[in-house]
Amino acid sequence: MRLNVYTSPIQRLIKTFILGSVALLCALGTAQASDNEAEGNKVDCDNISCDTALTPYTLSYAATYNGMDISAERQLKLEGKRYVLTTTAKNLFSSIEEEGAFLLDEQRGIVDQNYQYKRNVLGIKKTEKLRYDREIGVANYKTKKKKRQVTLEDGYLNRLSYQVQLQRDLINQVSPLQYQVISRGRLKQYNFETQGEETLDTPLGKIKALKVKRIREDNERETLFWFAPQWNYLLVQLWQREKGGEDYKIVIQEGSLDKKPLTRPKGKS
Repeated sequence: MRLNVYTSPIQRLIKTFILGSVALLCALGTAQASDNEAEGNKVDCDNISCDTALTPYTLSYAATYNGMDISAERQLKLEGKRYVLTTTAKNLFSSIEEEGAFLLDEQRGIVDQNYQYKRNVLGIKKTEKLRYDREIGVANYKTKKKKRQVTLEDGYLNRLSYQVQLQRDLINQVSPLQYQVISRGRLKQYNFETQGEETLDTPLGKIKALKVKRIREDNERETLFWFAPQWNYLLVQLWQREKGGEDYKIVIQEGSLDKKPLTRPKGKS
């Protein structure tokens, strides 16, 4: 029991990073596409400005809590016309994997195809699945013990795809930042607000980032994100304060954007 109490803040940190970030993180055991495949996967913008939020990337993050290391990875890739966003996070006692696939409609809106979440904490496993039946307009949520159904409407996203839309909205300076999200088989509204720019010290050097806060009714818990405009507003840092006053953050370590390594800004240390 003491072990579970000790690790619970770490579990919350891992879960928050995956569910709240744009993400949050790399597909396990997936080979990189060849240059020829990448050429064939280019999106024809058809006179619509190309969507830089959909540029493929791979990112790695790290944090330390009470001397325990936490690592996380995030990857967006293009498979034909389908985008796949995958995230992983782990420490000594637990791991979380999340994957979502989506297409774009004629107006370049996100059309979710499926979503899956896997968690393993001290050998206790849990899997959540969200499957879409577009013919009858429903999303079916399933775990080992629960089944729920949500009637779909335009603009409904899941716990990964809303992160893509948030990134798109930051790029295009859309306001307000509000999203209808299917979470655990229930529809919820996620709200965010921007709080200006800050310069962060990271393993990749000093990075100018836009600070974004998630707005919750529960004011005892606070989550902040920092997105880098120079890298299509990718997530570079996440910080969270829990109800008990504990706080921790995850910081980017390395990554690539469009297969090119993220590097320190020129002329800066």
